[in-house]
Amino acid sequence: MNKIRFIFAVAFFLLVTPFYKFFELGQDKDRFLVAGKSRSQFNETINLPRKKILDRNGNELAVSILRSTLLFRSAEEKDLGLTYAKTVNEPIFLFNSKRIYFENQLTPEFIKELKEFCDCFVISEPIYRRYYPYGSIISPLIGFSGISGGLEGLERSFDASLMSDQRSLNFFRDAKGRRVKGDLKNFIERSSQSDLTLTVDINLQFKLFEELKKTISAASAKGGFAVIMDANNGALLALANYPTFNPNRSDRVVHRNLLFDEYLEPGSLIKPITIAGAFSNGVISEDSLVDTNPGYINLSGFKRGEAGGKNHGVLSPSEIISNSSQVGIAKISIMLSRDEIIANLRDFGIGKELDLNWYGIDSSFLYDSPILYDIDKASLGYGYLLRANIVQIARAYSAFANNGEIVEPRITIDQAVRKSKAIDSKTAKYILASLRSTVLEGTADKVSDSIVSIAGKTGTTEKYIVGNGYTPGKYISSFASIFPYENPKYIMVVSIDEPDPNNYFGGDISAPLVATLAEHMLINGYIK
Repeated sequence: MNKIRFIFAVAFFLLVTPFYKFFELGQDKDRFLVAGKSRSQFNETINLPRKKILDRNGNELAVSILRSTLLFRSAEEKDLGLTYAKTVNEPIFLFNSKRIYFENQLTPEFIKELKEFCDCFVISEPIYRRYYPYGSIISPLIGFSGISGGLEGLERSFDASLMSDQRSLNFFRDAKGRRVKGDLKNFIERSSQSDLTLTVDINLQFKLFEELKKTISAASAKGGFAVIMDANNGALLALANYPTFNPNRSDRVVHRNLLFDEYLEPGSLIKPITIAGAFSNGVISEDSLVDTNPGYINLSGFKRGEAGGKNHGVLSPSEIISNSSQVGIAKISIMLSRDEIIANLRDFGIGKELDLNWYGIDSSFLYDSPILYDIDKASLGYGYLLRANIVQIARAYSAFANNGEIVEPRITIDQAVRKSKAIDSKTAKYILASLRSTVLEGTADKVSDSIVSIAGKTGTTEKYIVGNGYTPGKYISSFASIFPYENPKYIMVVSIDEPDPNNYFGGDISAPLVATLAEHMLINGYIK
């Protein structure tokens, strides 16, 4: 009987205990959920990488790469570390006075063996290092950043929106207690929605850079710069600058971005703008004729003549542009009042800062004295007594490609397209046709046989050097163009700095570069 009672008691205990435990756990379910979560979740402060800079097609122009980095106490110990790394063929990305950045993630064994080799104290620190995949091709525009943030170029201009961030994030552990890798990767990918996307096309940028280098070399020039802009929406598609620098090297010698920071007297590139202003103010018409005999003019006691001592005779406004007549443009300029000539230049954006968030100082200049003498008016009319960079010139020429509307240049893809009226449509079409005549039978006839119809204006100015004034034998050779002529799509402006003084005219030096790029763009589908 006792045996039966014992068996019954055991069976009862085994049957009831699970229900009791289930009830007990149910009462404390919140406590257990919190405890379980604390074992599978944890909080960590994460240093997010600096945001990327991308071209219009998503190609990476600046990116942060996590590098294994060793910090040494001295330059001597760092040199010993370099010696060891080279001995065991461990690839090095970059180094400075006390730090080595490695290409690959380092193993604990490597670090231990390096310490033993150099008998030194080493701190291992994973650091995001900025890398520029296209290097010197676009470095004057992109610039570079340092530990403290952006130092040059767009890296500096957009530093606030590009800078890295610290976030306190919750992560999950796997069964072995390790952070689930996908969590951080997914967060960083979500954060990339705020990367900086430019209007630049890196493929077109590469071609422009290579051809600009060839042009500078062939002209025995000091340097040069060129820009290609979408004539309809202001997108800056390529901005090349030479000489340049490698942003990935710590010993880089930085060269300025001449496209934004170099303000020059544009010379004859302004003549079409002066003619347009004369039409707008009613001082000339398409039927007007200007007598440029005998090839020079006296203005306020100064004699001004044609380039090369030529005498072009009687010219129409279009012929003044295509022949780049100094005398013709001077005679038209002095017919304009002081207010008319200044207002016209301002309508074309001369003396007006670009809205590109560029950190540099705006050094554009327009001589707008309350009193302009005839020599002043003439000088402004053919592009002296004012300074502009070539992106501002591209902006001015957009009026001739857009039926009289100026389009503001854009460098980021999210900038709104903005336009303003400079001249009427009839005047714009007349000037555009005159620019085409300049290529077919004027100062830019060297590119008249291009398979792409180009309209443009040459400009050759004597270089002004601060402290020395105008310097004989030193020139800036330029060409501002619009193509294709029948359906304007692109504006390209080129300036070559100090070409061979025996061969320095813009039509000979700069115009062929435009033809080369225009033909490349046709072949590669940029022109339909």
